[in-house]
Amino acid sequence: MQQSLEQIHSNVKSWLGESIPFINKSLQQSLTVETKRDRRDLVSNIDKQMELLLTAKINECYPTHQVLGEETANSFQLGTLEHLWIIDPIDGTANFLKQKDHFCILIAYYEQGIGKLGYMYDVVNEDLYHAVYEQGAYKNGEPIRRPEAIALEEGLVSCDARNWCEQPRFQKLMKHCFDIRYFGCGGIDSIHVIQGKFAAFLTSVSGPWDKAAQMIFAKELGLKLVRFDGSEVDHLTGGDYILANEGCIDEILSIMKDV
Repeated sequence: MQQSLEQIHSNVKSWLGESIPFINKSLQQSLTVETKRDRRDLVSNIDKQMELLLTAKINECYPTHQVLGEETANSFQLGTLEHLWIIDPIDGTANFLKQKDHFCILIAYYEQGIGKLGYMYDVVNEDLYHAVYEQGAYKNGEPIRRPEAIALEEGLVSCDARNWCEQPRFQKLMKHCFDIRYFGCGGIDSIHVIQGKFAAFLTSVSGPWDKAAQMIFAKELGLKLVRFDGSEVDHLTGGDYILANEGCIDEILSIMKDV
């Protein structure tokens, strides 16, 4: 890593180290919970406080950088894009609230629109996954190997089935893959793809904070991250996307385009 990225990486690890005890303590407390789009789309006071904490850390170290966070996105005004952080303070809030497991923290750092550093922190298992532009991806500091090619018929596929389970393409996908899985947390599902445990993860709804980090991992590990129609994904916009192993992406796209 260049010296500047090394320093940023060191800072992120320090911020996470300070944040995790706060989250773990909150698991033993009563939380304030609100709904957003519907009764299944939840946000807690911990989501909001974590975002404020991370944003404060970024602003303290890098006052000229912009921060796009899930819980404050409505007030975000896009600037020069020279330095942009995209964060999801608690990815998998429903899991965090309902089962106290399978949730993570997502952080991405972009320079001039190029993803430089991506982080997915599995809080309960204390596993830090990070990717560095043109330097590879790592789990707890150890390099992650590029996943071997997985054919769709041999691979587990994760998808938010509730949102599109009645569509013919979902039925076809379910028929052609080995089996369907879903953790309910895009970060945790994505971690399984980058480790070669899942062949793919598909979601029909996302925000920039749901995929900005994953885009960096995908480039470093030879994975594919595209829209359902095969077009490129923009880290600043939401919508559907596929994170897939190179051994099954063509077949998945063929199924997804067969509306």
